[in-house]
Amino acid sequence: MTTTNTSRRNWTLAAALLWVLLAVYSSYKGGWSWTPVLWIAGFTAFGVGCWLLEKVAVVAHVILGWALVIVTLYYVTHHVPLYEKELRENYLIFYFHFPSAITCLTLFVTAGVIGIRQLRSGAPELDLRSASAIEVGVLACTVTLTTGMVWADAAWGRPWVWNDPRLMTVAIMWFTYMAYLMFRLAIDNPSTRARFCSILGIIFAINVPMVWFAIRLFGKQSHPMSLDFVGQDAVDMSIGKWLAAGSFFILYHSIWRLRYLLNRAEAQLERLDEAFARLKI
Repeated sequence: MTTTNTSRRNWTLAAALLWVLLAVYSSYKGGWSWTPVLWIAGFTAFGVGCWLLEKVAVVAHVILGWALVIVTLYYVTHHVPLYEKELRENYLIFYFHFPSAITCLTLFVTAGVIGIRQLRSGAPELDLRSASAIEVGVLACTVTLTTGMVWADAAWGRPWVWNDPRLMTVAIMWFTYMAYLMFRLAIDNPSTRARFCSILGIIFAINVPMVWFAIRLFGKQSHPMSLDFVGQDAVDMSIGKWLAAGSFFILYHSIWRLRYLLNRAEAQLERLDEAFARLKI
């Protein structure tokens, strides 16, 4: 199976999983809601876009990602409101925080879906794709936590609030995936490592709905559900938010591709070393 077909199937399965989450959300709310529909439509659009980007050279993909981020920063500095009622100019960290949060959740779900396929097929390249997705997801999650602490310090006067469900579930998610990365390093046999890491990737994906529904399940506490803008400011802020989400997603996706190529090269070197060892060269 080609890399492009593999990527397309991964994104299709991930989108299908999110549609299941939509059904759960609608049942929980007691009726239909268009909000998750818009989120899943956006995710599906990102998936289709990333599938198309798989056809583009990696270098061009990276350049496109950085170019879109620069465009986003220009839009944020020239068009979105520069002050929020409570956070004032500190709220601008949101345009780094939100895209990284959306990206890490998306990559973790995708890694779980790829893990299911890896267990079924045993294909080593699927393990490498899943691991690469989690590695970049951890990077995005780290950015999410860091920018979230900056936000918290401006909003609450301290960088961490222990009783906030969103903060704690994201922190737990970060630690579980760090444990995944350390677990990979502890297993030398590639097939054993792929099998057990695929299982962990599937299990750890439960973090995503826990983070997503944390405020609704455990209460708001301190974490804001939305920013306080009205009229044209709300429109400009929404455009900036989704422009940032798309731009950073494309950039993170290019990093995912780079990381996969590096992991594949390392796996090939590992196989060569084993072959030379058997030949006693």
